[in-house]
Amino acid sequence: MADKLDPPVPVTDVGEMERAILAERMAGWSEKYPDVRVTRRKYLSDPVTVLQHWSGSAQLVVVGSRGRGGFLGMLLGSTSNSLVQHAKCPVMVVHPEKP
Repeated sequence: MADKLDPPVPVTDVGEMERAILAERMAGWSEKYPDVRVTRRKYLSDPVTVLQHWSGSAQLVVVGSRGRGGFLGMLLGSTSNSLVQHAKCPVMVVHPEKP
């Protein structure tokens, strides 16, 4: 389905707060894994559509989980579930570390 849509257009005006949050979350990872190329983009559209589009040229799509505990924590959210079923490359769903 995503193949029939126009490619998503990135938002060029990302706010300073978003940049700071992303920089904080990514801190140290580039140094730890210098051979892994990370592309940072922000889109104002459905995440499933955008990630499915980019899965066509990616080697791996990594998405996080919501971090729910117990039985619900074992379930996938709608975004990760859709990507696992429809992405054109492997998908890794990452759960947060438990304290």
